[in-house]
Amino acid sequence: MAAVRTVWRGLSIPQWMLFASLLAYAGTFILLENFGRPGLGISGGFYVAVILMAAATSPMSGGLAGLGAIVLFELAMHHDHGLAWADFDNAPALTHLAGYLVVGLLTGWLALRGRRMLAQSLHVLEDLIELTHDRADDVVPARDLAD
Repeated sequence: MAAVRTVWRGLSIPQWMLFASLLAYAGTFILLENFGRPGLGISGGFYVAVILMAAATSPMSGGLAGLGAIVLFELAMHHDHGLAWADFDNAPALTHLAGYLVVGLLTGWLALRGRRMLAQSLHVLEDLIELTHDRADDVVPARDLAD
């Protein structure tokens, strides 16, 4: 049990987000498969999964997460007779596909942009710290002026 706690505590925030995304995928799929019918809005749970996956990774992974969401959506809706290519060319499937892809790509892009901005800010902060440190070395202490 202690080993499990150590692993749980050692997970980073992106790893937690990926884990939560997988739980959202599984939970939404199970709910859709058991209770899914048009109009209930259960498929909105896939948006949460796609957003978490994209925020933890990149735009490309976000787009792939969106594609995975549409496959799971169609698989859950047609679990009794399996999937066919024709299941993906109807209006609800195309609407869901567009939504999942846009959300995944946009969230991944924003997360990547945010990480780059943070890295740039930390680089500037490091430069400022070095600058103030160099200036602090140039200041003559008051006791040296008294001599």
